[in-house]
Amino acid sequence: MGFFDNFKWESQARKGYTLHVQGNRLYDQDKPREAHEKHEAAMKAYEQAMAGGCNKVQYMMAYGVLLLRFGRFQEAKDLFLRCEKTAGITKQEKQQLRVNFAIAQWKLGELDSAIQQLKYALQDAKKGSTMGSLGYVLIEKARQTGDFDEAVAFNTEALDYDDEDPVLLDNMGQLYYAMGDKEKALGYFKKAHEFKPKQVDTLYYLAKIAWEDGDGKTALSYLDSALDGNYSALCTTTRKMAEDLKAQIKP
Repeated sequence: MGFFDNFKWESQARKGYTLHVQGNRLYDQDKPREAHEKHEAAMKAYEQAMAGGCNKVQYMMAYGVLLLRFGRFQEAKDLFLRCEKTAGITKQEKQQLRVNFAIAQWKLGELDSAIQQLKYALQDAKKGSTMGSLGYVLIEKARQTGDFDEAVAFNTEALDYDDEDPVLLDNMGQLYYAMGDKEKALGYFKKAHEFKPKQVDTLYYLAKIAWEDGDGKTALSYLDSALDGNYSALCTTTRKMAEDLKAQIKP
């Protein structure tokens, strides 16, 4: 591939990246429909760039993140493996790549490997987002095994790191809900909701607990907010889960 081909496909990847960032900003502005349209356009640009031979790590990794958002987990995982072998990848990029790869593994059900990768990532750099991912995957593992000790220990440590992070608070809520301590779970979900009122996973569990406590009206209010929010494949609940719960509740 010649110089002009490289320039052409890198320019196309750059276009995809710009659209990708614009979509992220629209999600932050509570405009999910417009954001999704930008991300769809970004996906097309990325796909054309990669098919043409673009191999710049920055754009490959961004494309992989968008693949995750669209639920194309195996493709994302394969792309991240390619990124690892790309010449010129920086230490910082490798750190983020490990986290992204672990998220793909989590979504593919490869929990043990995802947990190990996220633990490695935290050894390199302690970040709230990485702690949030590991905390949730440990909860998923605990649901399977019935052994919640590590999930409790790690999520407690994560919340000590940042007790105002809505993802970490939601993790604690889901952890205690899975353990059958609904009262304690509710306290964490309410705190998460205070910091991030549109967090769809939290809204789902607030609705679920309200319904279980006989308050269908409040449950429906939470679900309506969730269904008006931003769902992606990276959420821990789905739009269908919220729709199914809403269908069970009588106003």
